[in-house]
Amino acid sequence: MSDRRLLGFLWLVGALALWLVLRDLVQWGMVTAGLPNQGFMGGSMPAAYLYAGLATIAVAVGTWRHALVYDFCIETVQETRKVVWPSKEETRDHTIVVVITSFVFAFFLWAFDQVWKKLFALILDLDA
Repeated sequence: MSDRRLLGFLWLVGALALWLVLRDLVQWGMVTAGLPNQGFMGGSMPAAYLYAGLATIAVAVGTWRHALVYDFCIETVQETRKVVWPSKEETRDHTIVVVITSFVFAFFLWAFDQVWKKLFALILDLDA
């Protein structure tokens, strides 16, 4: 897949995510401001969807046509292609190390907490 094609796909996914966020934000803003959020196209969709869609298209087209943003994104895709990803075995081994380390630290924190609990119970003369 070419860099431009991959970037276009990622741009569409980002635009969809932006629309989902703006849709809820605009709808909340309209309700908060007391503005009517009546449907368009036969009343099936709230007006906030249209406003969010227009804003998303403006942002997507504006950033796509901006040379600095576009070049930065193309360079990012090219650099990502140079990354050496770990093998399945390396990923499994590193995951095992992380899980074991987490359990060891959890045990030490639990033990430390028990010691402090007993110590404070003795100092404050509480039943532990």
